Amino acid sequence: MRHQKTGRKLSRTASHRKALFRNLAAALFLHESIKTTNPKALELRKVADRLITLAKGGSLHATRLAFAYLRDKEAVKKLFTDIGARYVDMNGGYTRVIKIGPRKGDAAPMAIIELTQKKDQEKEEKTEQKGKAKKEAKGKEPKGKEKKAKEKEGKEKKEAKGRQKKEEAKEKKEAKGKEQKEKKGREKKEPKAKKAKEADAD
Repeated sequence: MRHQKTGRKLSRTASHRKALFRNLAAALFLHESIKTTNPKALELRKVADRLITLAKGGSLHATRLAFAYLRDKEAVKKLFTDIGARYVDMNGGYTRVIKIGPRKGDAAPMAIIELTQKKDQEKEEKTEQKGKAKKEAKGKEPKGKEKKAKEKEGKEKKEAKGRQKKEEAKEKKEAKGKEQKEKKGREKKEPKAKKAKEADAD
């Protein structure tokens, strides 16, 4: 007879069963919601609730006990720094199991096990995403307006190039005019200087 023998064996040895719940519990604490079979979810709930109760204490001894079971530093860190603080004012009811129907391949009953208290970061992320979406919607203009804006930019660039070319041509002309004037002045001065030299020689 099987009197007072609680818990499901799940067709596994004790060591295999312990490793299974260790991995499932670490995944639950890291992702806060996982999908598995309904019997596993119901058994995992007992393990997860005990570990969350340890995290509520927050002592070094509790941390070492949790790590001795989970063997995952990231999961233990999140459990004691984030998850445990959510349930300080609660006595139980840390997780929930939601049935989602049979699996397609073998018709095994599936379920989602998740934490009842969601973190506030999810709400903040949703608000940030909404804000980003609004900004992008404002920043995006209709295609017709975008084409017009591009055409205006192209015209402005062409006009700027034309202005630069005209200015450069003017500068070149002015430089040439100055050079020609200087040459003419030199040519006028040279005959006068020659005549003065000749008069001195006489």
